[in-house]
Amino acid sequence: MNQPLRIVQMIDSIKVGGAEKLLVNFAAEAQAHDLPLAVIGLKQIPASPVEAELRSLQAQVVYFTGQGLLSPGRILRIARFLRQGQFDILHTHLTYANIIGVLAGRLAGLPVIGTLHSVSQEARHYHAGRQRLEAWGLRLGARRVIAVGHSVAQAHQPRLGNKPITVIPNAVPAPAALSAAERLALRQSITGNAAGNAERPLMIAVGRLSIPKGYADLLDALAVVRSACPGVALVIAGDGPLRTDLQAQAEALGLGSSVILLGARTDVPALLAASDLFVSASHWEGLPLALLEAMMAGLPCVVTSVGENPLVLSPGTGRLVPPHQPDQLAAAVIDLLHDPEQRARLGQAARQHAEAHYHTRPWFERLLSLYQECL
Repeated sequence: MNQPLRIVQMIDSIKVGGAEKLLVNFAAEAQAHDLPLAVIGLKQIPASPVEAELRSLQAQVVYFTGQGLLSPGRILRIARFLRQGQFDILHTHLTYANIIGVLAGRLAGLPVIGTLHSVSQEARHYHAGRQRLEAWGLRLGARRVIAVGHSVAQAHQPRLGNKPITVIPNAVPAPAALSAAERLALRQSITGNAAGNAERPLMIAVGRLSIPKGYADLLDALAVVRSACPGVALVIAGDGPLRTDLQAQAEALGLGSSVILLGARTDVPALLAASDLFVSASHWEGLPLALLEAMMAGLPCVVTSVGENPLVLSPGTGRLVPPHQPDQLAAAVIDLLHDPEQRARLGQAARQHAEAHYHTRPWFERLLSLYQECL
């Protein structure tokens, strides 16, 4: 009888984020397939809800912290762990893991697969030396390089030279359905119990409160939307460095209770199912899991035409608008809020498209096939 594939995945940190959520999706499928999984974090986040989710899915979670990116002691400790665990494949995510994983994996004699998640990086995280190290490591040390979308592959191919990039789009599971009572209760918990609050149109945005997500544009758009739809509320699930700035902007625009900042949440699929419209004003993206989750929840979507969004949001499943254009975003939102039948039609088409092309089961099987090729 063949032994099950022993897989280890490595990531910069196990925090709340798109790449990290992808590990949770992978762990759920690994558990369903009775495959052992270990996850290495290079930085420990106290009380991480993502770590708790991974452990609940029977994934082994270990941390290897170190002083400096190229800490020899850390690289040697990881290599020793990989050898002792008798793993078959190492799959890395994000820049630090791509660099360290290639070095430790090669020392341990494991094939390494590196993953590229975004078309760009925040300026505060960009470092030319790290980018060169990552490109060097992936070109020379990785058995395969994955991009989570065609736009991501196109953005990174120049720095990887002749190294082939395999495109495997992100994927999300189908969410559990909410009953009418559960949906009402969740809407009330979000908006409060005042009369009429649960019936307010709810726009929802999901993601870290950082500059690339374009939240300042989204609040500007909301100010326009509210003039046409006074009862509308914008719910934002996510936390980050811009929280105080966004609160100040909302106050300056007189948005008051029309903006609801929920902070980081672990029940995003349910929040989406309880909402009426998904919105994103991102300035750049890879293939955002939040968009896929919104489509899988049957939400009509209004998003900027960045990254993989134009390929994901096929005609008839939502609206695309240019980035940095809050007036155009507002116009698309107003049109959909005034047309419930169109919202329902787009949402149903979005769900069908997501189930056909972005479900975790075929995504997981494609990754397993790639692992076997590397062996």
